[in-house]
Amino acid sequence: MFGFFTLKSEPRAVTISKGVVIIILGIVMAVLGGRDIIRINAKPIDLNDTHMDWNQLKSGQHVEMDIDVLIGQYMYTTDNGAEISRDYLMPHINYDSHNDIYTIDRVIGVKINRSSGDFDTADAIVNNTRNWWNDRTGAVNFNTVTIHVDGYLQKLDDNQMKYAREAMTNAGFTPHDLAAMIVPYYICDNSSAGPVLLGIGISCLFLGAGLGIYGFKKEQ
Repeated sequence: MFGFFTLKSEPRAVTISKGVVIIILGIVMAVLGGRDIIRINAKPIDLNDTHMDWNQLKSGQHVEMDIDVLIGQYMYTTDNGAEISRDYLMPHINYDSHNDIYTIDRVIGVKINRSSGDFDTADAIVNNTRNWWNDRTGAVNFNTVTIHVDGYLQKLDDNQMKYAREAMTNAGFTPHDLAAMIVPYYICDNSSAGPVLLGIGISCLFLGAGLGIYGFKKEQ
């Protein structure tokens, strides 16, 4: 990063300043990495819990659930023309035992990566959900196919929200429904750069401290 002869010839204050800057950078990266490690190791919120209020969800929370209903796909991501991920709308379904009816009160996004091998399963869940929702005989079950997800919540950006609203509209929901139902997050996989950031941060702290000490020991 820094040539020894350059450090040797430069003013003492410059060497010390470099050390301070690297220490600050190390602290920032270590904090970000540590925070990310804490996040991914936190006990996940079970979104299958019927008492869980999806309105209380927040960005960055660790969540998991078994997905057995999906309204449909609202966007996808490609790399060199090949799909690498698909984003689906997952509904929160309430059952009214008194009237024996199901209703959807919330929807949230969920990202399915190609590497998981779950594209076909997710599409099967979408088809199964449509068949169950449109069934009037009571013979179709909605939980015959499932995908287990373990990830964290990330806020939908403007484009993602636009595509989600379009998909909901195409599925027959009204503008009033959209305002009340879309939870502005989607579930990402639980991969983390935390350990890498923490390692780099610690390395920067040692390097910055070394430069600072070297600078203080240099002759004026």
